[in-house]
Amino acid sequence: MLALDALVDQDLLICPRCGSPVRREDGEWRCAGAHCVYAQDPFPVVAGVPALVDFEHSVLDADRLRAVQGASEVSRSRSAGLLRRLLHPANTTAPRNVARMLELLRTETRGRRPRVLVVGGGTVGDGLEALYADPTVDLIAFDVYASPVTQFVGDGHSVPLADASVDGVIVQAVLEHVLEPTVVASQIERVLRPGGIVYADTPFLQQVHEGAYDFTRFTDSGHRFLFRRFERIDSGSVAGAGTALRWSVDHFVRALTRSVPLGRVASLVFFWLSWTDRLLDQRHSVDAASSVFFLGRKTEEPINGSDIIDYYQGGM
Repeated sequence: MLALDALVDQDLLICPRCGSPVRREDGEWRCAGAHCVYAQDPFPVVAGVPALVDFEHSVLDADRLRAVQGASEVSRSRSAGLLRRLLHPANTTAPRNVARMLELLRTETRGRRPRVLVVGGGTVGDGLEALYADPTVDLIAFDVYASPVTQFVGDGHSVPLADASVDGVIVQAVLEHVLEPTVVASQIERVLRPGGIVYADTPFLQQVHEGAYDFTRFTDSGHRFLFRRFERIDSGSVAGAGTALRWSVDHFVRALTRSVPLGRVASLVFFWLSWTDRLLDQRHSVDAASSVFFLGRKTEEPINGSDIIDYYQGGM
C-alpha cells in the first residue's frame, strides 16, 4: 500500500470541498485554497489519519467521528472458520476480475507499478486478500471509518484524490451504502486516468444488512447503466439465485419469529442453497442474483438508453 506520506509527496490528495491540494503542516491537514473553509478549519484527525470529508455535504459528522476516533458504527465482524465457509462459498468472481484488471494495467503502464484505489476499503473485501498483499501494486484505500488498511477517511461522493490519478478502481459491496450512486460513479470516472479500469460488485436481491446505512439495489442492467461511461469488459452475477433465496429464508424467519438469532439458525440449515449457484443457468440466475458485477474501461463514448435495452443478458 502507498504510505500516507507518499500520497502527500505526490500531490494526490485534494480538498473534497474545492479541489485544491491538501497540505499537512505541524500535524494539521488543511486545504491550500485561500478561500476554502478547510483552509481556516483543519480536517479532523482520527486514529492518526485525516478525515478528508466535506462534512456539510456528507452523512458523516465531524464531532461524531472525533468522538469515536474514526471507528465504524457498524459491526464489521465476520462468521469464523467452518461457519463462514458453509454460508459463503469462496468468491471466485472478485479475484478473477481483479487479476484480469491488473494484467491489463501492467501491460498498459509499461513496467510502472499500477495504482489502484479501493473505495470502501476499510475491510479487506471478499476475494481481495491477494490484492492487499501484492507488493507490486500501489494500493490506496479509504472508507467512512478508519482502519489499519486505509490511509484516510473519506466519502465516495467527493473522493479526495486528484483527477486522473489512479489506474484502477475497485468498489465492492459499497454502492448500496451511498446516498447517490451516480455521484460516486462519476467520482470514480474522474479519478481514473483515460482508459482506466473499474471493478464493481453490488447487491441486487439482498435484504438490508447495515441498518440505517443501506439505501440502494441494482439489477444487472441497472448496474451496467450506472457505469455507462465505461466500455464493458465483463459483467454478470457474483452470487446467484441460490444465495438470494438463503438470505430470504433468514429474514423471513426473523420477521416471523421476531428473532435475529433464529433467522441465522435458519440460514445455517439452508446453507446449501448458496452452493447451488454454480449449478444454475446463469441467464436465469442473473435475473434473481444476490449480487452482480461489472468490469469496464473508461471511455469517452457512453452507452445510451437503446444500448442498455440491447445489453440485457437475463433469461426472460
